[in-house]
Amino acid sequence: MREREGRDMFKIKRRKRGRHRTLHLPPPPSPSSSRIPSKPPQAFHEMGRALAPLPASPTFLSLLLLLLFLPLICQLQPVEALGGFQFGTFDPATDYGRLAVIPPALIYNQALQVTPDSRGNVVLTNRSGRILYNEGFKLWDGPPEAPTKLASFNTSFVINIYRINNGTPGEGLAFIVAPDQKLPAESYGGHLGLTNTTSDGLTSNHLLAVEFDTFKQDYDPDANHIGLDINSVRSNQTVSLADHGFDLSPNGTIFFHVWIEYDGSQKLLKVYMIDEVDSTPTKPKPASPIMTAGLDTSKVVSQNSYFGFAASTGDNAELNCVLGWNMTVEELPKGTPAGLVIGLAVGIPAAALALAGAAVLGVWLWRRRVAASDPNILGTLKSLPGTPREFKFKDLKRATGNFDERNKLGQGGFGVVYKGVLAAENGQVAVKKFSRDELKSKDDFLAELTIINRLRHRHLVPLLGEFQFLLNFSFSFSFF
Repeated sequence: MREREGRDMFKIKRRKRGRHRTLHLPPPPSPSSSRIPSKPPQAFHEMGRALAPLPASPTFLSLLLLLLFLPLICQLQPVEALGGFQFGTFDPATDYGRLAVIPPALIYNQALQVTPDSRGNVVLTNRSGRILYNEGFKLWDGPPEAPTKLASFNTSFVINIYRINNGTPGEGLAFIVAPDQKLPAESYGGHLGLTNTTSDGLTSNHLLAVEFDTFKQDYDPDANHIGLDINSVRSNQTVSLADHGFDLSPNGTIFFHVWIEYDGSQKLLKVYMIDEVDSTPTKPKPASPIMTAGLDTSKVVSQNSYFGFAASTGDNAELNCVLGWNMTVEELPKGTPAGLVIGLAVGIPAAALALAGAAVLGVWLWRRRVAASDPNILGTLKSLPGTPREFKFKDLKRATGNFDERNKLGQGGFGVVYKGVLAAENGQVAVKKFSRDELKSKDDFLAELTIINRLRHRHLVPLLGEFQFLLNFSFSFSFF
């Protein structure tokens, strides 16, 4: 096993000859979320004071070992495992297979057109659409009446709500958590592709949405706001955007970079947003959320739900576009295998039980190791130009003098940059070290790599691209 080093991630950038330049990027499009705590396995629970001599029968030994091993086995689930996905841009050749695109929505021009695009002879008014990720996620654990765990999730995306011919826009776009991949009938107009006249307000909708509304209905504060919607388009909470200097659908083209963070342990949802002049984000995430709301997802959404977008037009039309999307979801543990408990109850001999415990531990360690080779990371790397390469952590450590403070070049929002010399490269490099909790660091890392790979300027340090991603075990990936 390679040398372990916590949860650090690194990327390497070649330094300009004769100059010491470090590129300090703004935070990339990632959902920087609440910390998901790591709980180390506990081998024993406190048993209390013994009141009598312990019998030595095989059945009793089996039951005793159950008490000893059960807490350990219950902890052997990778509670910090993360699911999710990333779309830098959208490609109809591949992404129709990854997304449920419900007509009239479509993928076109490297974007999700949640309502019809203006090309061709297409009806744009009184339309609604949905686009959701094909895979559902488990969002809470335990019985519905008393959930034991709520999954944290984070998402970031870039949207553009475009006025057609500088006319009056309508109606809006929403990020949604839905129980299925269906589009409600007649959900156009003020229903935003979320509900219809019959279903609006029903708890059986199991629907959660953050809306970006551009048309004032009688229940809206204005024609330029965001809102938290629970089973209804009548928002539980709204924020007028004019007070923040934002216009969701101005004359001209403006993009909005949005972060939505949900902390399952605190039952708290936060929304951040910033305007951009280009579809590639350049500005950092604001320090303060634009909307904060207490939310128990187990009381709203289905245990297994889908993430995506919905939108609608009414008598007035607009183009509702999503130009990039990152999503990270905490994967919940599946609990103790029932077969193991049943076996213990009928008195498996102690030696067999110990062997079973060792086998479970071995399988769990193998699963964690495989999980660390994240398919989202590998997919992102493969999408970048060049031939993959690999650098071991010990090489980065040696190049920077064990990350000596004297080699520190600077520090940005996501980590520290060190200068170093790679013998294999016969040149100086800058190594950026990420040290944040897993939920944040994976998305931040992928998004920043994607952004830097696009940048070309004589005053910017070009990305050499070798890096190492460490998640509980050491795994190396690289790219040019």
